[in-house]
Amino acid sequence: MRLKSILTAIASAAILIGTTAAPAQAAHAWGQYHWSTTNGIVAKTIYSSVTSDWSGNLAVANSDWNTSTHLQNTVVASATDLTTRTNCPMVAGAIRVCNAAYGGTGWSGLASINISGSHITQGNTKLNDTYEAGAPAAERQGVMCQEVGHDFGLGHQDENFTNPNLGTCMDYTNNWTTNQHPNTHDYDQLNTIYNHADAASKARHASAAPGQTRIQTGDTVTMITWAN
Repeated sequence: MRLKSILTAIASAAILIGTTAAPAQAAHAWGQYHWSTTNGIVAKTIYSSVTSDWSGNLAVANSDWNTSTHLQNTVVASATDLTTRTNCPMVAGAIRVCNAAYGGTGWSGLASINISGSHITQGNTKLNDTYEAGAPAAERQGVMCQEVGHDFGLGHQDENFTNPNLGTCMDYTNNWTTNQHPNTHDYDQLNTIYNHADAASKARHASAAPGQTRIQTGDTVTMITWAN
């Protein structure tokens, strides 16, 4: 087995999140993490620090997620030198997406967020070319879609590889052919997460879904996605 992706939240307070298999089509928010908005619309810059072989995947993923009435994000070209792509430094109030050969880490995608209370303040996504450089096109698109989705506060719809595909990139699968894009349930979940305006930030502890394993190391919170 190898890790497929890892979600990491860095907070000033102790918050716990984790994973194991969740029921298909159940609520799949990543705890209570979300971007603070005044009108329920997340309009962030996504800094593209990916090489040309990934740029099309990011454009498609952003377009897919922007189908939600609560997301209006813009991809902007950014530094693609190896140092930037390796470190993938976060930018306040924005998301950065990077790719590099991060080595035999066990994960092919990693999404991280910094939070203040339950509010996301910045995030990034790393795509591991050690595993994904030669992967099928459908898998690369699905991994990109899933990791960017995590940066908006979404978790996985299902974490059982043997279940039928749900037709969403937020699903565990052995065959990404029909799991490259969000589905209606993802958009419904975004509506639930962002169907409010934030008058002020209030620190809340995110809770794990029933049956989930919760992992904490210092002020870093991690949700691990396992692959067959």
